[in-house]
Amino acid sequence: MVDAALLNWTLSQVLKVLIIMTRVGPVLFLMPVMASETVPVQVRVFFTVVTSLALAPVIAVTPADLPATAIGFGVFVAREVAFGGVLAIFVRLVFAAVETAGQMIGIQMGMGVAGVIDPQFGNQVSPVGLLWNVTTILLFLTINGHHLFFRAIVDSYRWVAPGTLHITQATFDGVMQGTLHMFVLAVKIMAPASAAIFFTHVAMGIIAKTVPQIPILIVGLPINIGIGLIFVGLSLGYLIPLLIANFDMLGRLLPKLSMGMGG
Repeated sequence: MVDAALLNWTLSQVLKVLIIMTRVGPVLFLMPVMASETVPVQVRVFFTVVTSLALAPVIAVTPADLPATAIGFGVFVAREVAFGGVLAIFVRLVFAAVETAGQMIGIQMGMGVAGVIDPQFGNQVSPVGLLWNVTTILLFLTINGHHLFFRAIVDSYRWVAPGTLHITQATFDGVMQGTLHMFVLAVKIMAPASAAIFFTHVAMGIIAKTVPQIPILIVGLPINIGIGLIFVGLSLGYLIPLLIANFDMLGRLLPKLSMGMGG
């Protein structure tokens, strides 16, 4: 016969892991890299379980945190999912900025039609956007950016008890400021290549007016693509420190965002 104390201990641990999974699951399902459509759902579920088991000894939650009613449990899960989703979406804004910048540069280069499938979000992007996006993913993993999520999850339990999420005006303001920063970051990323292509357009316009014998529409497209690719490659030296600074800033903002959702 199974010992009652052992059975009670086992059930307590299972419920504790279940509580942690309700917050860890949305983060892993929505975080960069793991949210890619190329990652099977089974793999994400496996990592959710393994991560929850690993965090269970260091997170102070008890089965008493679970509601007693089915409706209460549904509200509890909804709040935890919302909390994890806010954290994940906030970080994905950096990747969205990179993709937006690449899309705009691709259009300026005349490669708007030459779209490829982005493995991160599963939509169609320009080749420049894909190059920058893959660079961002590799950089994110190289500097252990995924540790930001695990650190934020562990720290969040100090400010936001399970099922006690409070979405305040400060939360909306933080998300809106993050969205605004996404567009500012996109402009910073695309600025060198965009400026080079702009001056190339100006130069070709002057040539078209002064030397109309040159078929500028035929010559201009390969020149745009060539100049764009050169400056896209050169901008990687500028892009990497910029992204590292933004990931470092996220490491400081995620705890503040969690603290703000604690009420």
